[in-house]
Amino acid sequence: MSLVEGLGRVAGRRSGHGVHILRRGREIAALSFGDLYQQAGRVATGLLARGVVPGDRVAVVLPTSVEFVRAFFGVLAAGAVAVPLPAPAPFSSSRTYLRRTTMALRQSRVRLVLTSESIAPVLTRSMLTASGSAAVVDVRCVMAEEATFVDRADSHEALVQYTSGTSSDPRGVVLSHGNVAAGVNAIASGTRLTDADIGCNWLPLFHDMGLIGSFITPTMHDVDIYLQPPEAFLRDPVNWLRTITRVRATFTMAPDSGYRYALQRTGPEAVGDLDLSAWRIAVNGAEPVDERLQRAFIRRFARAGLAETVFLPAYGLAEATLAVTFPPLGQPTKTIRVSREALGRGRCEAVTGTPGAYRELVSVGRPVAGMEVRLVDDQANPLGEGVVGEIHVRGTSVTAGYERHPEATRQVACPGGWVATGDIGVWHAEELYIVGRSKETVIVFGANHYASDIESVVRDIFGLRVHGVLAHQVEGHDGSGLGLIVESNERAPAAQESMSARIRSALSAELGITATHITFVGRGKIPRTSSGKMLRRSGLEVDDRGAADRRSRILLQK
Repeated sequence: MSLVEGLGRVAGRRSGHGVHILRRGREIAALSFGDLYQQAGRVATGLLARGVVPGDRVAVVLPTSVEFVRAFFGVLAAGAVAVPLPAPAPFSSSRTYLRRTTMALRQSRVRLVLTSESIAPVLTRSMLTASGSAAVVDVRCVMAEEATFVDRADSHEALVQYTSGTSSDPRGVVLSHGNVAAGVNAIASGTRLTDADIGCNWLPLFHDMGLIGSFITPTMHDVDIYLQPPEAFLRDPVNWLRTITRVRATFTMAPDSGYRYALQRTGPEAVGDLDLSAWRIAVNGAEPVDERLQRAFIRRFARAGLAETVFLPAYGLAEATLAVTFPPLGQPTKTIRVSREALGRGRCEAVTGTPGAYRELVSVGRPVAGMEVRLVDDQANPLGEGVVGEIHVRGTSVTAGYERHPEATRQVACPGGWVATGDIGVWHAEELYIVGRSKETVIVFGANHYASDIESVVRDIFGLRVHGVLAHQVEGHDGSGLGLIVESNERAPAAQESMSARIRSALSAELGITATHITFVGRGKIPRTSSGKMLRRSGLEVDDRGAADRRSRILLQK
């Protein structure tokens, strides 16, 4: 069954459920699933009249809006393949935006771009440097009077999901209708999602967690969805919590940093105005899960009725149409304390004692329906419990490869239909625990340390006001070492020296290592992916304005 057929079945239920768009906590637009189905068909008619044929790539470049959702399903209704891409973000680098957008347009050989009147001029300039002659069209000008729905099979391509990889340039994950259908059904099964649920999310719709988890999954299961743009959440996350209170939302998805941001920006005085008792599932994924953050979040909002079992730490990736593992519902998060030294040797050994001796790992559960997961060593030999290895996945929701990128596809494709994720994990009591990424280790004093572990220690230093931390390998005449890029508004040299001393002291006490280079940059200067994760690339540096970039000619200095 195609995704459009699935939408048609939901529309036929006439529940009145649909998509609600919010700005500053107020609903500014809404579209029922019944109206969405019909309007998607009208967009499809307009696309076909403009020469789009089944299989063509059509980009959707729009912010969170009813225009986005009708354009997305309109592309699918025409039998074409949707390529969701970010709209220009306020205060972002136009050069970086146009470079990434042009790369995606060129790689996917996009036939047509659906956007808005205000964004079209920016994209038209970008198209001048992209190959082909794709037209840039305001989606409001495409809708015809009649609706058309082109039949597509499970095996037909539906979506090219550009990843926001932290260690490489973005790649287009090609997903079929069958892949996406299997993925959303696995999410719905793992969360026991029903039409009585209500979603409330702020993730961008061009990103896999926002598109598949926050939008397509609820839509395919007739779940009312309240969506606000990510910039509105960043401006005032309390409005998100107030909306959850007002609409009695039950279902959210966000990365660990999103929940952390909401916690930091919501003071105790605001909690009394909230009622979060209906909130039953807060999926936490897309980046390492910090159980200390989850505990602090639950403590803060317990007075507002938040259940202690609300968090669902998950593991997933775009190549698997999002979900790979979920823990059981209705249970507190499981953690294990393991020896840091043993992890560096590839073993999982439970320990007790001082925090510096152990690392707390969080269970992300077991494979979702239709998914297989294995851990392997460097020679792709399967590993048993307690041994750290690379995570491989296989299943009906897993991609067959990347958009016109055979080399990237060969890098992840393994015999037997397995796909290498680049993530590192360990089995314990038949549940998966994420350790890190294979490309995100830093060698200090001959031992491997996971970058996320180092960054966590720095972030948790009491009273240290930092906005972001990036750990990376540095090479010098005296060998390799640990470098840190620290985002802070503190510019005074004496203050930075004091912060450096505290950071080195904490790393020494917790991990037994020190940083050879610490560079301070302004807030927001660490390069990030479209989903907010920090980019991890070799040659990362800092220019004379304090902005981190990829130029290799400037060595990071203390």
